[in-house]
Amino acid sequence: MKVLLFLTGFRQVKEYDYFSAFLQQLPTLPHICDVFIYCNNAAISADIVTFYRTFTQPNKRLYITSVNAGFVMGAVEAVSSGIEMGIFAPYDYVIHLHPDVFITDDAGIMRILTDNIDNDCAFFVNKSVPDDERFFSFDFFIFKPRLLTTNIFIDAARTYRDIPEHCLCDMLVSHQVTFKIVERFADERWHPRRIDEHLKLYHEHDLALVEDVLARRPKNDG
Repeated sequence: MKVLLFLTGFRQVKEYDYFSAFLQQLPTLPHICDVFIYCNNAAISADIVTFYRTFTQPNKRLYITSVNAGFVMGAVEAVSSGIEMGIFAPYDYVIHLHPDVFITDDAGIMRILTDNIDNDCAFFVNKSVPDDERFFSFDFFIFKPRLLTTNIFIDAARTYRDIPEHCLCDMLVSHQVTFKIVERFADERWHPRRIDEHLKLYHEHDLALVEDVLARRPKNDG
C-alpha cells in the first residue's frame, strides 16, 4: 500500500516539528507513507526547512509557492494544485491534513485504509459541525487518486464563494464522486478542541498544549 501524507499550510512552522514527532511514534503509518509539505507562503520563515528535515521518511518533499487563493480557499487551491502537478498518481491513498492536525494514534486511519483498499469509494470525509449536513471537515480527509478522474477543485479554488468545508461536500456531490463519512468526533462536534474519540487526531492551535501532550507520551525507541 502506497500512502502520501499531503500537508497544506500557510503560517505554520513549528507545527511541522510536532507533527513529525507524533508521526514517528506511530506503529504503522510512518513506515508506509511519503510526505509532501505544500506551503503557499513564499515569505515563510526559513525554520520550516529545519523542521521539514525532522521527518524520517526517505521520500519527502517541501514545496513553497507564492500562489495563494487567499485565507478561505488557499487549502482548496493547494489540493487542486497537487492534482494538477501529478504528485498523487503513484499512491493508493492521499491523506490530506493541515500541519496542526496531529496524528496521535494511527489505528483508526489504518483501519480505513485496509478496509477500503479494494472498493470503489473514492473519498473518506468526516463531520465536525452536527447541525450542518454539508460541513465536511477540510483539515482531514482521505482519497484514492486512481478514482478521481477529474480535478473537482480546479474551478472552485477561484470561484467558490463559501467555506472550504461546504466546497468539499458540494464538489463531491456535483461531480458524483463516491464518498463515505467516517466517524471522528463522538458527537460530530469539534468544540472543545481535543484528541477526537475515533481517529485520534488532535487539531490544536495552542502549541503549549501540544508540547504538554508530547511530553507525557511514552518514547518510541524503535
